[in-house]
Amino acid sequence: MPRLSCRRALELKAELAETRAEVITPGDGDYTERVGCLDLGGIEAGALVHVTTTDEVSQVVRYAAKHHIPLFIHGGAFPTDRSALAEGGIVVSLTRMHKVLLDPASRTLAAQGGATWADIAHTAAASGFTSGKYPGSATSDTESAGGTGTGWLAGEHDSAVDNLLSVKLVLADGSIVTASSTEKTDLFWALQQAGQAFGVATEIVFRVFPERKPGEMHPSGNLGPGHIQAVEDSTEDLSRLRKLKRRYDPDGVFASLDLVSTETAR
Repeated sequence: MPRLSCRRALELKAELAETRAEVITPGDGDYTERVGCLDLGGIEAGALVHVTTTDEVSQVVRYAAKHHIPLFIHGGAFPTDRSALAEGGIVVSLTRMHKVLLDPASRTLAAQGGATWADIAHTAAASGFTSGKYPGSATSDTESAGGTGTGWLAGEHDSAVDNLLSVKLVLADGSIVTASSTEKTDLFWALQQAGQAFGVATEIVFRVFPERKPGEMHPSGNLGPGHIQAVEDSTEDLSRLRKLKRRYDPDGVFASLDLVSTETAR
């Protein structure tokens, strides 16, 4: 894939000039310092874009796809997929999108893509709730929500993906969709299996639970439609994922399923 040229970088800056997004390029005096904070392994990005809204993410993704520029998404705590790092690519940082809102009445929590699990845990605990704890993860790393939890609650409610209610996602063509158990259900299923491969999650809504002390029993029962059943036929599921990948990301803007599987296995 081609690098982001100086001309393209200036063009991207111009396209985002009317937004609150900040575009930093190698020609800017503080480029080295700003990019160094992201731990990109010495790779020089063609541009670093700090986004603040889903619409801004959409603009950048659409621009990268149009010009076939490598795209790398940096979430709150760490990059969501290091396999996407490429010299001269565009790095989209979600770190300024870190709002977390909890609704005690509905027992739901909405977190922007740059929020860390520490942000989520703090907001939930402030109202006496919890929703699994995964050190070092970021909500934009949807795959992390499907990993094995390490908090004491994880043994009861499995992993965060079991409590996932909906995801606002920017697709490879820049379109913005919401996937849930009632909207774009095929994509919602795919996100729970290999989220990195299908888009940029800019908002995730979880179910939360009243906080209990370690050792205290919690009522058992069905966790509802968000609960994920065990995968019975991985070959069949992988085939289904590949078909969905071709539908939602035909040009491979985001991580390949093979790379996501490799990262998951580590």
